[in-house]
Amino acid sequence: MAEIEKVSEVDRMEQAGLERAVANIERLVLASPPGTRPFFNGFLLNAKARLGVLEKKIHDAEREERDHATNEVAIVELVQKETALNAQEKETYDGFLKKDFFTKKDFAKLDEFYTNSWERLSQSGKDQMSHRIWEGIRRDEYKFTELPKSVQEKEAKQAYQRLRDSSIGLGSAAAIPEKDRNDFIRAYESGKQEEASKVLERDSFKKSMFQGENSKEFRHSAANRGKEADSAQIAANAKAGAAPAGKDAPKPAADSMGQLDLSSVNLSAVKPPESTSHGAVANLPKPQGGAARQC
Repeated sequence: MAEIEKVSEVDRMEQAGLERAVANIERLVLASPPGTRPFFNGFLLNAKARLGVLEKKIHDAEREERDHATNEVAIVELVQKETALNAQEKETYDGFLKKDFFTKKDFAKLDEFYTNSWERLSQSGKDQMSHRIWEGIRRDEYKFTELPKSVQEKEAKQAYQRLRDSSIGLGSAAAIPEKDRNDFIRAYESGKQEEASKVLERDSFKKSMFQGENSKEFRHSAANRGKEADSAQIAANAKAGAAPAGKDAPKPAADSMGQLDLSSVNLSAVKPPESTSHGAVANLPKPQGGAARQC
């Protein structure tokens, strides 16, 4: 599976510092004279933009971590369903499911598994393997005829069942032109394995076979659960952040600017605009206490 981007502690500290700084300055703007507000607004504009970048990065990384954890659980469940496999075979199968696609480096293990264990997989388990075999082809890791003979034989059988068994349904293979389907079926039914394998190298099969409408079901489910969790969190945040009806935010004293603390904020990432509509440089005014740095 793809590597997950981790959220660093530095990112979280910067996010927390910016949130505090933005909240403090927004309170100061309410008490500041109108003529001084452009000084604050320039900083706020850029600080909020930087905060948005951090929030998206953290949000996406956390969702990916949740999806990854859900996928890991789903893989365990899929492996447990393959009751005909022994413990060592289940361990090998588990390793296969953790890959999004295969490469030539996997050929030795695939050859052994397809020779000794593949027949005892459930149809769902075989579809899982087929999806990853064809994903490797779609990503140009190898051609169908470069696969080990044992894999070619079993995957040709899988393709034949997908194209001929009406109870399975064509799925994504419905996009394969009828001529290509007929050429493969004719070669396979005639026992011409090499010819059938050559037909399976055509682009129509490469693009359409075992796209994953069934084999990736657990990932779609994980993504849906992640979206539901995200929506719930957004709703909770909105509810928590809403001001009580009929109550205005308290205004700070005019001299409270000296109490502003931006010491935890990475101001190097927050660059104010070069000028404002009033022609003033939009640097953050230096607090009286000297605790904050200028942008």
